[in-house]
Amino acid sequence: MNLEKEGLWLSVIDAAPMPLWLIEPDGTVALVNEAAATVLGHRQRHKLIGRSSHETLHPRRRDGSPYPSHACPIVNASGSVRQGHAEEFIDRRGRHVRVRWTLRQLEDSHYKLLSFSPTTSHSPQGSPRASAPTVTLEEIKAYIDSHCEDPTLSPQHLAARAGVSLRKLQSLFAAEGTSPAREIRQARLHRGHRMLSDGQNVAEAAFSCGFKDVSTFSRAYRRTFQRSPAAAKGNPSN
Repeated sequence: MNLEKEGLWLSVIDAAPMPLWLIEPDGTVALVNEAAATVLGHRQRHKLIGRSSHETLHPRRRDGSPYPSHACPIVNASGSVRQGHAEEFIDRRGRHVRVRWTLRQLEDSHYKLLSFSPTTSHSPQGSPRASAPTVTLEEIKAYIDSHCEDPTLSPQHLAARAGVSLRKLQSLFAAEGTSPAREIRQARLHRGHRMLSDGQNVAEAAFSCGFKDVSTFSRAYRRTFQRSPAAAKGNPSN
């Protein structure tokens, strides 16, 4: 299968609203569409091309134990898997994302097209679903990632955007073992870490990633990365 000659076909995959992930015959990533990159928090999806699909999607289980590729039902599938299966993928920041996936073996090739969608907990059958969010939890997380530099971003702001009460928003995040405030802080710290790696000074990184003062940023950075922000400046390997 010559991907270079399939421009229109690849454009259709890329524009599809469903997350799609194309796997090479050797198990590496051939293509990631925008929807898939958004769900998993990858802003530079071109950097995923050529990586091991299994190691990129789920190299470990929720308990932290290794998830060996020989146990992966996706890379070891023979032919298409049309019935949806539950699985957990790991996003760019190391969070587990529950999904349901199907797999199509592309005709006349050994390429596999993986499609998946995030799943959320449902209310018991027959019970009312009050305060249903107008956006998904993954969309809220993506919004945090793209707006964390705003120092006014808060759980209250996120709840209003999602169309739910603050308590409902907190319960949604609690189901994944986290909280809105923690996700905002982690997004800011990871952005600050990237800025420091690019050579910005500590004060620039602190204010540019949404912190209101340098000392708070420095303390939070040290707790998260086990080193001072000054030690990370200009060091992209950390």
